[in-house]
Amino acid sequence: MRIHRRPVEPFDDDLLLAGLATGDAELSVAFVRRFQRRVFGVALSVLGEPRLAEDVSQLAFERAWRHAQVYDPCRGSVAAWLTSITHNLAVDVVRAR
Repeated sequence: MRIHRRPVEPFDDDLLLAGLATGDAELSVAFVRRFQRRVFGVALSVLGEPRLAEDVSQLAFERAWRHAQVYDPCRGSVAAWLTSITHNLAVDVVRAR
């Protein structure tokens, strides 16, 4: 069986988030690849520790997946929404320490 892969670069962020929400494997991978550096960078800038930033990044993507259906494009871009999730999680880790 041959799997035909769709090119994901031309897809907008909203479509990638919708793919994440519905469990579309290709769109979910594309979503993570598109935002992984940004998410890790935000977590690292708050935490200052790469290993902790990796953990927070993973949590941020998990939270985005669980809450993708409540994303409201009227309140901001997908990038801003995901950045806020990441920042809030990282701040929570700092407070807990």
